[in-house]
Amino acid sequence: MWKGDSIKTHFKILVLLLFSLTTGKTFSQWSTDPSNNLIVGYGLNPEICSDSTGGCFITYEENTTYPRHLILERLNRYGYRPWGQSRQILGILSEQRSAKITEDGRCGVIVSYEDVEFDGFTGFERLRVQRIDSSGNFVWGTNGVRVSIAETDQSNQTIISDGDGGCIIAWIDTTNNLRIQRIGSSGGRAWGDSGLFVWNSTSTLPPIVSDGKGGCYIVFNTGRMQRFDHDGNMQWSSKGIFIPTGASSIQLDNDGNIYLLGGKYLGFQNGASLFTINYQKIDSSGNILWDSLGVTLDTLNTNNQIFLDFSLQENYSTIAWLHDGESDFRTQFVRHNGSTIFPLGGTKITENTSTKIFRGVLSSTSILTIYLWEDYHSTSNLYVQRLDSLGNKTWDSLGIVVSYPSLSYEKIITDGNSGCIIVGTGGSFTIRAQQVNRDGMLGQIIDAVEEEKNIPDKFVLYQNHPNPFNSETHLKFEIRDLSHVTLEVYDVVGREISVLVSERKAPGIYTVTWNAKNYSSGVYLFRLRTEKSTSVKKMLLIR
Repeated sequence: MWKGDSIKTHFKILVLLLFSLTTGKTFSQWSTDPSNNLIVGYGLNPEICSDSTGGCFITYEENTTYPRHLILERLNRYGYRPWGQSRQILGILSEQRSAKITEDGRCGVIVSYEDVEFDGFTGFERLRVQRIDSSGNFVWGTNGVRVSIAETDQSNQTIISDGDGGCIIAWIDTTNNLRIQRIGSSGGRAWGDSGLFVWNSTSTLPPIVSDGKGGCYIVFNTGRMQRFDHDGNMQWSSKGIFIPTGASSIQLDNDGNIYLLGGKYLGFQNGASLFTINYQKIDSSGNILWDSLGVTLDTLNTNNQIFLDFSLQENYSTIAWLHDGESDFRTQFVRHNGSTIFPLGGTKITENTSTKIFRGVLSSTSILTIYLWEDYHSTSNLYVQRLDSLGNKTWDSLGIVVSYPSLSYEKIITDGNSGCIIVGTGGSFTIRAQQVNRDGMLGQIIDAVEEEKNIPDKFVLYQNHPNPFNSETHLKFEIRDLSHVTLEVYDVVGREISVLVSERKAPGIYTVTWNAKNYSSGVYLFRLRTEKSTSVKKMLLIR
């Protein structure tokens, strides 16, 4: 480069820097054009999970022919790559593929995947799992660890966090046995070298959810559910408990209650199958809390494929489905006492009458829900919409176009700030991602340059400041794990007088202000609780 060119280049950089400092804003890497989403890489089968700081982890299979390589990429909240380069997830065989990923609760990610040897005619598959921290370091060795040492093919797996830095994997082996395994935070096989047997003659993976204490609930054989504790012990009978409506998806609330979305076949009518969509609540002991069929959401008479999904909020659940398997996209809100907001059959998400494919629903905050669907006009578009707790649309009335044309194999997660991040496969095998921010706009605008947050390595509740205080004081705490957090104030006889925090929070350092102008002088207690730890301190209010 000529000296003059170097001076010009440095001058341009200086001008851009001064511009960003004077305006206070710079633009993110996310695209603002739905026809040109951010390209993450090239390959197949993307998966996504949150990084707990507003960004995401994405896996995909590089190469469209054998052997495929499994790639992990991290994008921060602005769509930039904090690692600089992606990470290749390795095994000991020729090919790694079919990844499933979950958060580790400490701003890292855990990836389960098939380690495959295939010569074009025969081959074998072994499951492995790898944990990667927020800086991109492999925690469980260069090649991860085996889920089971059994010399049977292991494939078609799913993974959830165990709530303690490890994970639980369910899979189907060569003999169609359903098995599960817990991998602890240090990478050890906690439930034996071959995992635990759950059920036989299983062809599809059942829904599974963590109990947040190292155990899980798993639905199998279309109508039974079993609970395993931290040590892998069955908590119910060997056949589990019977769920009359079965379940296609399952979630757990902060009180340990289980919610299941399923249905009941009623017979054949007018040339099509007749069945109901049902929603059920069960406590941690296996007791059905609503009637045997739960809450009936809709009755369908169709032979089309039915798409179902639901999201658990703080005080209610949002359920979404296609009424006729094609173009009538519905939702229903069910309060946690079993009552519904809308009449039987729910309400429509969008008034567009073109054919739709429902892709997912998730909690944006404790009172907001985001829906993702594909809509066909002259060409296909991928849409998102957000509803508040009363069912009101909070973004554009017709939804926000995320991608034009639509993506395939779409997945959606929350960005932790009332928006969402979507990943999918575009044309020419491009892996594409897009963010929709809390205002319903594509791409997050940076108001100030922010450094990556330091992740605490401990649980701490600090003494309030000032103390003693008059009217107002500040309460500071640190949490190391993703968790539901409550911060409450009590009087000296133990009566709760104020709830300052009650929500799911990422690892971090937080400060909350308590205004006590309506309370009398005296000693008060403040208590911090997460899913694993509790701390209590005293403070003195003086008038």
